[in-house]
Order: sequence, then C-alpha cells, then structure tokens
Amino acid sequence: MTSGQKRPYAPDDEVNVCDAHADDADSRETGPAPTGLSARIDTAFEHSAGIDSMPLADVRERQVILRAIAIAYSLTQCTGLIAGLLLAASGLWWAALALALAVLIPDLIARRYARKRGVDLYWQSGAARNETSVRGLILSTLLIMGVGGLLTFNATYGHPLLTWSWHVNFPASAGTAVTMFVGALCGGTIGWFLRRRRYRAKLEASAEQAADTEEHQTTEYR
Repeated sequence: MTSGQKRPYAPDDEVNVCDAHADDADSRETGPAPTGLSARIDTAFEHSAGIDSMPLADVRERQVILRAIAIAYSLTQCTGLIAGLLLAASGLWWAALALALAVLIPDLIARRYARKRGVDLYWQSGAARNETSVRGLILSTLLIMGVGGLLTFNATYGHPLLTWSWHVNFPASAGTAVTMFVGALCGGTIGWFLRRRRYRAKLEASAEQAADTEEHQTTEYR
C-alpha cells in the first residue's frame, strides 16, 4: 500500500480500538455501581451468559465473545419476529403477542443494564441510527403493513390467513407416553453428564496450560 492511501476498513479495527483503550481510565464505566438485589440479578445473568469471568480469554477475545453474543441476540430478535408473524397469520394472536413480549423484554433489560452504568444503549450503540435509516424505515413500514394486513384479512374473511393445525397427535397409549418420557429423561441426563465431564476436562487442561505459560514468562522475566 502506497503512502497517502487509506487502508480499507476491517471489522477488527473496532476490536483493536477497544484493546488500545482497555486500560484507559476515561473508557471505563462512569455510572454508579449497582448494589443490592439488582446487582445480584445482573451477576446471575452475567454468570448464565458466561461473561462474569473469562480468565482464559484476552482482551481481544473478550470483545469477540461479546460481539458474538450481540449477533446471536440480534438474530434471536429477527427469528422471533418471523415466528410471531407466522403465529399471527395462523390466528394464534395471543401466542404471537407472548412471543413479541419475550423478544422485547431482553431489549429493555439490556438498556436498563447499560443505563445503570452510565451508557445509553439506544443512542450510543447505533440502534437509533439504524432505525432512522432508509432501511429501518422500510422494515418498520413492512412490519406495520404485515400486522395490519393479517388483522384485516382475519376480520374480513372470519378465519386466519393460514388455516393449518398446530396440533400434534400422539397415539392414546399410556405405555407409549411413559416409554417416550423415560427414554428422553435417561438419554438427556446421560448426554448432559458426558458433555459436562468432557467440558470440565477441557477447562482444567486450559487452566493448567495458562498457569504453565504464566509461570514460564515469570521465570524468564526474573
């Protein structure tokens, strides 16, 4: 690349910026630290997501992990929206409403979590810019037209757009139900224990390797 030419943007540039400012006092959270029950709830959810403690990941890897969680969250919103429209088109409006709330509540919790730490998630993350863009306007319009069209169709013809049944018919046999339940319970339990054992062994090996590397670096420094 010749001098004066600008290097093309790469997604990892933002990760590198986070690395550069990871130890900057101005880049740390400035909001009041949550206390009491709220802090315990936040800690429980952080532990559930696996981000409360990441000793095997460096700064860049932690940023990648957080980005991966954000991408999965965004994909969950999209798939929840599509599933909600499918349920509404089938006439299951209460199920569609419950699914919409299930998708909306995590967004509200995320904004509250950030706001308690002095960050406006909506304005500072670019969500507001996305919603006010041309693509955001088109998607919002299509969503409103889709929901309104489904309501109009149901009210006009007296039945939903999709008339299929969501029922799954199993044979009315107590022995079959018990066999299915016991098989699923035993198989799921055995699989969970095997997976847990394999993952714990991998974590212990990674921790030992990290400890050996740190000890080796300390010895070289001396």
